[in-house]
Amino acid sequence: EEVNLKHLLKDILKIFEKKAKEKELKLELKAENDIIILADAFKLEQMFINLIDNAVKYTEKGRIEVNLTSKENLVAIEVKDTGIGIPKEHIPGIFERFYVVNKSRSRKFGGTGLGLSIVKHIVSLHNGKIDVESTPGLGTRFTVFLPLNPSY
Repeated sequence: EEVNLKHLLKDILKIFEKKAKEKELKLELKAENDIIILADAFKLEQMFINLIDNAVKYTEKGRIEVNLTSKENLVAIEVKDTGIGIPKEHIPGIFERFYVVNKSRSRKFGGTGLGLSIVKHIVSLHNGKIDVESTPGLGTRFTVFLPLNPSY
């Protein structure tokens, strides 16, 4: 179905406003205009909830920024935080099921190690791609690339 990504992301960010406010985090959506793609709205919602939930969960101070841009036949959705970051040696495994970077932290926050594997699966279902950049102590940036006009 047609999905307006800007509207979807606005609605999802509302879910996290209270939690972000409690942690004194700035939560921001940067989107130039409405971008409409053909996609499964429910699955995209799950994907964004997982990414933004992780950003809020693992950020103690600063901000979470969601950037929405499109270029040619691709849309890029970037979820960027100023959180604890992911050590370089863990990045190759983070999309595997049940993979947990820090077990004690995961127990504290109730993580199962499934969120990012679900994200990767949803990206794949939409013929997309996901990149991650992270610096421990400075934050993490997940960028999801989805085709504007997918061919299924």
